[in-house]
Amino acid sequence: MNYGAPTLARVATATGVLMHVSLASSFIGTILLAITAEAIYIRTRDKDWGDLAHTFAVISTIIFGVGAAFGTLVEFGLVTIWSNFVAQMGSAISLPFFIELFAFLFEVVILPLYIFTWGKIKNEWLHWIIGFFAAFGGVWSAYNILDVMASLSMRPPGMEIIQLQKPISGVISYIAEFQSPSQIWNMFWWGAQVFIFHGILAAIILSWSGATSVVLYKYLREHKQYQLKILKLTAPVITALTAIQGFVLGHYQGMLVLEDDPLKLAAMEGLFWSGYKNDPLLSLLAYLNTTGKFWGYYSWPAAIRPPSFIFVTYWGFMVIGGVLLGAWALGLTLTITYPLFKGAFGNFILKSGQYAIGILAALASIGGALTTESGRYPFIFVQADPNPNGPPNITGIPVSAIYNPTFTPTPAVVAGIIVVELAMPALAWYMVYLYLTRKVKTSGGGEH
Repeated sequence: MNYGAPTLARVATATGVLMHVSLASSFIGTILLAITAEAIYIRTRDKDWGDLAHTFAVISTIIFGVGAAFGTLVEFGLVTIWSNFVAQMGSAISLPFFIELFAFLFEVVILPLYIFTWGKIKNEWLHWIIGFFAAFGGVWSAYNILDVMASLSMRPPGMEIIQLQKPISGVISYIAEFQSPSQIWNMFWWGAQVFIFHGILAAIILSWSGATSVVLYKYLREHKQYQLKILKLTAPVITALTAIQGFVLGHYQGMLVLEDDPLKLAAMEGLFWSGYKNDPLLSLLAYLNTTGKFWGYYSWPAAIRPPSFIFVTYWGFMVIGGVLLGAWALGLTLTITYPLFKGAFGNFILKSGQYAIGILAALASIGGALTTESGRYPFIFVQADPNPNGPPNITGIPVSAIYNPTFTPTPAVVAGIIVVELAMPALAWYMVYLYLTRKVKTSGGGEH
């Protein structure tokens, strides 16, 4: 295997981005759990839900604090390693980044206000509204970041990639720009919306599945009523969101890949042949018939093909993992809701679900992220243009064009970077552990 500097840089970047995404997903999930629990408490006056709301709010604050610091580190790494990224395409994608700045400030201001006014505002619904806007800030921030990621995979309408005849400063060789300034709003075109909400739902599913696994693990050992209440909230939601993710957003996302990047489609679906051939199963999914034909992976030159391993990350991790996650979440929902499903079936779901639900959600999320990011390599701002003489022409800005050629890391340096990247989420969850165990020790049994 070639452990050249660009390859090492991609590994370090991918690890950092995945770890940051795990924290961002956890924040979105826990703050949504907090405001959901608080709303239930206000309506029912059930103290369990009030305690749970405060617990999830504090957990979300811990995760946000570490995630914000880690995000700064990741952004510094992106600017250092991929220094030509902003220079070559900054003007084209500036709008969502600009809006995301306000979303981040929204979180920074509103989230502490939500925590420090707990129990100090007489109108409980007013306090809940503050929490709602804290959650909105997190989702809004994710919305804009995912919009940029969508554009890197599917070039927005009206965007042009200009290859310069004479590179600027010897390294800036491409410029991404819209045909007119007003077209910058095309960053939010409908294809990007599919990508964005697919990602937001993935974040909620991942974080709520992780919480479900932890609570189920505790419930099987302690059998406390508040734990069962959480499970009765999260399991049906995971079941419903997984179905929407697969049957609705997943379908539209797949159709966009079919239209905009048939080479990525060939790698994802394992169309490992050369030429234009029929694939009955894929044709049935895409066209509702069995006669459709598709260009095979080997129809394109080796230099522009994405890694073939994304067939495994797509089918083995994302699709199969997502299907099994939905099945386990449905089984858990039935087991804790209807006595008919208890017994051997229920025991199996409960005992296996404490591990399976979290692990399957993680595998599906990692598989989706790797498929998305590695699937467009070696280009960003990918576009497929018709070609009457063969497979569509796949174009974009080569990833190599945005790499900083002066950055030459050794395996030891990259290993050190990865250790730090892995340590940050571990630190966040250790702080959460300390908070939860402290509450148990000092509460006299009244807290959760």
